[in-house]
Amino acid sequence: MQVKLLALCFLLAVASLASGCGLAKNLTGQNAGTVSELWSDVPALDGATKANIDIPLPLQLIIQGFIQAANADKSNTTKLDKFDFIAFQTDMTPQQVGEFYTLDKMKAAGWNAEDMPGCATGADTSGSVSAAGFCVFGKTGDGGKSTALMIIPFKDDNQKQTQVFFVRFEATEKK
Repeated sequence: MQVKLLALCFLLAVASLASGCGLAKNLTGQNAGTVSELWSDVPALDGATKANIDIPLPLQLIIQGFIQAANADKSNTTKLDKFDFIAFQTDMTPQQVGEFYTLDKMKAAGWNAEDMPGCATGADTSGSVSAAGFCVFGKTGDGGKSTALMIIPFKDDNQKQTQVFFVRFEATEKK
């Protein structure tokens, strides 16, 4: 899986989210995610509650494009097998969410890919606190299986909460 491409896709998604786009139907037609609880290998965010919210449209489009491109590329050595997500809300800021998911904490939870950037949140060049962020982690497993996890915190000014989307991709090496 091309980690840099994945990170770029989600950077674009965060930029789109920060521009104030509204929520729309998610990729699966289900609210609150495709899984009922956070995966056991992802540390739970203190004080967060599961939310019945959809993936924002800009993020949906990027995910759909990435999945289609990855599976259509015959020279690519991996095949995306699975995509899941779950959403939470918290009183934390996007920056606090990013500070919670440190590289050390995620490595201790089994996220062992060395080329993952971790989290990018914080202040912009004017010193304003960011309304969004993204985290990228990865791991490899038995049988050529690779997993990428995106954590995307987005401040919802209407709800006075931060929405946190956990998006997980699983891929295997093509034989």
